[in-house]
Amino acid sequence: MLVKICGVQSQATARVVADAGADLIGFIFAKSKRQLTIEAAQAICMGLPSSLKSVGVFVNKPIEEVNQIADQVGLDYVQLHGNESLSACRASRYPVIKSISIQTSSDVDRVGHYINDVDYVLLDGAVAGSGHVFDWNLIDSFKRSREKLILAGGLTLTNVQQAIEHIQPAGVDVSSGVEINGVKDDKKIIQFIKNAKEG
Repeated sequence: MLVKICGVQSQATARVVADAGADLIGFIFAKSKRQLTIEAAQAICMGLPSSLKSVGVFVNKPIEEVNQIADQVGLDYVQLHGNESLSACRASRYPVIKSISIQTSSDVDRVGHYINDVDYVLLDGAVAGSGHVFDWNLIDSFKRSREKLILAGGLTLTNVQQAIEHIQPAGVDVSSGVEINGVKDDKKIIQFIKNAKEG
């Protein structure tokens, strides 16, 4: 089970994420309370082990700029978290994680539109980073392989195993679910990764 800890903002938190055995670490370059500068992301990435893959999160930014920032930071993946087209995904020079907000069955249909052209599709709730779970039952209609699905949206220490059992994704993604008062909590990060890997 792949585990991505998203919205990391410090080298200290990145070390905890690495030591706890996460597979992916996310840096947000879009407008957000967790937004990171290119320079800060560069500094964090320099200290990461090669086993922990870095992901830059972008929202509706021109793909040329995404490629440029990925070059500067040395990212392993880019996560396109807006209304990016299939052609934008294909124009990325980096492996793509395409986020889709799941609110209706038609959103599930959109997953199939992207899945052959990207490395992973991330299933999120209506508002990214809000900590709200979407209706997992909507994914029951997705009849294709789930080996490219990453589940996000309101995951916590207490529901991640249930989520994995229900959705059977390749990976899970958490941000607010390992925070206390908007700040990443070391113990929650460690326990979330443990629960997800066991689940």
